[in-house]
Amino acid sequence: MRRELSLEKALQQALRRGELEVDYQPLVDLATRRCVGAEALVRWRRADGQRVRPDLFIPQAEASGQICAITQRVIELVMQQMAELLRAHPTLYISVNLAAADIAQGRFVEVARQQLASQGVAARQLVWEVTERGLVDVEQACQLLEQLRQAGHRIAIDDFGTGYSSLSYLQRLPVDVLKIDKSFVDSLGMQAASSSVAPHIIDMARDLGLKVIAEGIESATQADTLQQLGAQVGQGFLFSRPLDASAFHEFVRRHG
Repeated sequence: MRRELSLEKALQQALRRGELEVDYQPLVDLATRRCVGAEALVRWRRADGQRVRPDLFIPQAEASGQICAITQRVIELVMQQMAELLRAHPTLYISVNLAAADIAQGRFVEVARQQLASQGVAARQLVWEVTERGLVDVEQACQLLEQLRQAGHRIAIDDFGTGYSSLSYLQRLPVDVLKIDKSFVDSLGMQAASSSVAPHIIDMARDLGLKVIAEGIESATQADTLQQLGAQVGQGFLFSRPLDASAFHEFVRRHG
C-alpha cells in the first residue's frame, strides 16, 4: 500500500513536471511495407533520466483515477509533435489508447476536438484504440464510440481475442479496425496457420468489413503469412521498435 501511494504521488508530480513522453511505434502496410501511421505509447522518464515501466505506472494510474489526465496529456503531446507531419501526409494517422475511465468520463473528447481544430489536423488522422476489457458498460461505450465516429474518428479494438468478444458483441460496437493480439501472431511461428486463431479472426473481420492490424510481428515469415491471410497492416519489431518523435519523423521520410 505504501509503495502504491508513493507511486501515485510520484505520478502526480510527473504530470506537473512534464515527465511524461510519447513514443511512436510504426504501423506498416503489409503489401507495400510503407508506413501508414503509428501507435502513441506513453512513457515516463524521471528527472534523473530513469524510465518507469508502463506496466508499473499504467495500472496505478487506472486505479488512482489519474489515467484520464495522462490520456489528455498524450493527446496534447501527439498534436504538438505530429501535427506538421500529419498535415503533410493526409493519409497518415496516429492511434491513441483509451482506458475504461476515459470512455466512462469522456473528458478527452473536448481536448481532442480543440487540439485538432487548433492544429488543422483531420479527425480521421486520430484513431482511438480501446480494449475489450475497457468496455465495461457496452451501451455507454457504444454511444461514445458512435459520437467519435460521427466526428470523423476511427475506432480500433486493441488486443483482440484476449477478452470476451463474440460475433454478436462485435456487431453491436461501432468499430473500424481489429488489432490481433501478439499472442496469436506468435502462434503462427509455432503451428500451421490453419490451426491458429489468427485466420479465424481475420475472416471474421472481413465478414464485418473491418480492417485488421496484426501486433507483435517479429519475422518476415509472420508478416508474409498474415498478409496472405488477409491482414492489411502490421506492427512489431520486424518493422521498428517504438521511436521518439524525431526518429518517427525520419521513419516516415524513409518509409512513407
